[in-house]
Amino acid sequence: MRMRSVRPALKTALLLAPLTLGVAGAGGSTTPPAAPTPPVRPASAVQPARPAGSAVSLRALADARGLLFGAAVNHTLFDPNEPDYARTLNRHFNAVVAENAMKWAGLHNNREAFAFGFADAIVDTAIKNGQTVRGHTLVWHDSLPPWVYTIQTREELLRAMQDHVTGVVTHFRGRVRMWDVVNEAVSDAPGHPLRSSPFLNLIGPDFIDEAFRAAHAADPDAKLYYNDYNTDGLNGKSDAVYELVRGMLARGVPIHGVGFQAHLNTDFDVRGAQVQANLQRFRDLGLDVQMTEVDVQLRPGRPEAGELARQAAVYRDLLRACLSVKCAGFVTWGVTDFNSWRAGGRPLIFDDVYDPKPAFAALAQELAPPGR
Repeated sequence: MRMRSVRPALKTALLLAPLTLGVAGAGGSTTPPAAPTPPVRPASAVQPARPAGSAVSLRALADARGLLFGAAVNHTLFDPNEPDYARTLNRHFNAVVAENAMKWAGLHNNREAFAFGFADAIVDTAIKNGQTVRGHTLVWHDSLPPWVYTIQTREELLRAMQDHVTGVVTHFRGRVRMWDVVNEAVSDAPGHPLRSSPFLNLIGPDFIDEAFRAAHAADPDAKLYYNDYNTDGLNGKSDAVYELVRGMLARGVPIHGVGFQAHLNTDFDVRGAQVQANLQRFRDLGLDVQMTEVDVQLRPGRPEAGELARQAAVYRDLLRACLSVKCAGFVTWGVTDFNSWRAGGRPLIFDDVYDPKPAFAALAQELAPPGR
């Protein structure tokens, strides 16, 4: 596999980025996170533009199946030194998610005003290229601006949350078709209660219902999702999420689907974890399911060819489980290994120079029409 040289300082910045940006699945933070500032590849490391990797288009295969096949994107989409990023995204993905630009700190760092510029650029570019946009994320315990932490009463925080959700969804109404409304509200603690957060601690458990109601009122046509990690298979946390959304449905809360992040490594056994059975039980509730943040990290110190083959098998088995329950979407959390929040683990389907990895071929084979 050909690898582009990366300056050590830049690589370190990429690996530390989740701690600053509050990337989904990275856990909570005890202090307000800084505003997103994604790294940019140095011009000295840039190679001339090349064709986007493979004669096979994953986008075309996904379109034929009616599947949203997406990727999370960052500032690199607009970097003139990285034309292969946009070229690869547009050829192989029919859906786009803003990795950080639509989080609360990115849109609403100033309490008195929204800053939609970068998010608008992502949405407008995606629409121009015929891609669907998933909105991520409206309410999350992380990536909050400092002013949220200064609120001391239930009434004030509830109003601020409702105003934020309403302002964002209204701004993108008609352009963003689906939203991760609440992200990672269930904790990893024994018994998996709701996670401690400003929203739970001040508003109470009904903050989740209220966020969904506000989003639905702002855009009745948008599909609304609950999104979480470590819930991909049958386990205690996915049980807790199941009970959460079942209760929401019983209360008439407008929820349409559940997102399963799937931040995994090559030891993950999709069949052993009963991912398909887990997805099916949510489908049986009448909910849509999507794999929303897929990446499969390589384990260090193992033979390269074997690890890449194992990575490909995990991707294949995830997509197979997804398609088996007629899921609506499969989204990788990034485009290339270089830009991944887990860059050191090379977790994506394109390498540092945009060449497809064995995982790409595994997904293409799974998406291909029967008999091909």
